[in-house]
Amino acid sequence: MPDVVIEPVDEANAGPAVRFLLGWVSDGEADARQHLAEHSGDDGASLAAMRDHRVIGIVSVLWESDYAGFRDRGIPLVHQLAVAGPFRRQGVAVQLMSAAEELARDHGAAELGITVGLFDDYGPAQRLYSRLGYLPDARGACQGREPLRKGMRVTIDDDLILWLTKDLHR
Repeated sequence: MPDVVIEPVDEANAGPAVRFLLGWVSDGEADARQHLAEHSGDDGASLAAMRDHRVIGIVSVLWESDYAGFRDRGIPLVHQLAVAGPFRRQGVAVQLMSAAEELARDHGAAELGITVGLFDDYGPAQRLYSRLGYLPDARGACQGREPLRKGMRVTIDDDLILWLTKDLHR
């Protein structure tokens, strides 16, 4: 998308980043500020897609995932990718993911991981990650960090996910 600049979330754009998270992701200002704090410094990073001095999207990366399958292999986790509704399907998410991948490479990562939900609301994200080269980690569908087994009954909700990875050197 023309006129979109990807930049790190810092003191200069923290206010607009919090407002974005309030509108599209978070349950409250404290939650939004905590999200940004957890994805900064030694723990991770957040990048904002800026257009006309407004945040229209955010990607947040954790350098060390709490998922052992990623943590044990040194795979950072894209913990949040969100684009404001009016700007979806215009390439903003691709720009954010590309910037997150570059940041992960600069941080020394050979792979980057992400999760995606399994029900219909996640269809566009599933297609995006596939187009970008993200592949399932071969554990199948999980409920959170636990793989599902044949015969299990589950509730279709946001915890029903696939863990995906991308080789950053291909």
